[in-house]
Amino acid sequence: MTLNVEHLPWDSEFFGFSVGRVDLDGGDVEDVATALAEARAAGIVCLYGGLDPIHLEMAYTVQELGFRFVETTIDLEHPTSVPTVVRPSRSVARRGTLDDVARLDEELTLIAPWSRYASDPHFGLSAARRMHQAWIERSARGEGGRMLVISEDESGITGFSGNQVSADAEPRIDLVATTKPGSGASQALITFSFDLFGPGRSWGGPLMARNMASLRFCENIGFRVHTPRYQYHCWLDGHEVR
Repeated sequence: MTLNVEHLPWDSEFFGFSVGRVDLDGGDVEDVATALAEARAAGIVCLYGGLDPIHLEMAYTVQELGFRFVETTIDLEHPTSVPTVVRPSRSVARRGTLDDVARLDEELTLIAPWSRYASDPHFGLSAARRMHQAWIERSARGEGGRMLVISEDESGITGFSGNQVSADAEPRIDLVATTKPGSGASQALITFSFDLFGPGRSWGGPLMARNMASLRFCENIGFRVHTPRYQYHCWLDGHEVR
């Protein structure tokens, strides 16, 4: 089968070199080799690869061809967008603005090490932090259906979430971060987002599988594991991000 190599304009502009993505599901060795040749011919420097863990043989084979494993992610599904548990919290959630972004330094420091970009030394922690900040800014501006939600109490900001809300897709909470775990800030963020989504199915993640505390929290409020995914990076010219 033909594996579709997709050029990613936003990632390419952000990092300053061509970045692409390929879904590795259903391919064999020849298909992956063809996709890599196509990516090289297109000038792609870093090719992201995603694979369903059910493909056990390919999970190893793609690494022999140059892909390097960087993370297992999990997509979560919530069937109702109504929390199964609601606990009181001093934090109150609201829509975020660009003015809030400069106040999220502590949260950025918290989440950057969990990024698959931090796992890849070609990118590293600094690039992971910059990319998360760019995502937060996009959410604050409402680009591409994104939305920033802020939680705060009397001491100031306690956390944030990044959401995706568009007319042609079911809503998603793709990132939640709090500097006050156990305070109810995360639940305030999710409850606020659910109220905006309205009743019906919504999505969470991708969540890093190694973040077990976040996974347990999400399951406690009604999310359930839907799809695990192996994530790979393949560097086609040895380029290193600066």
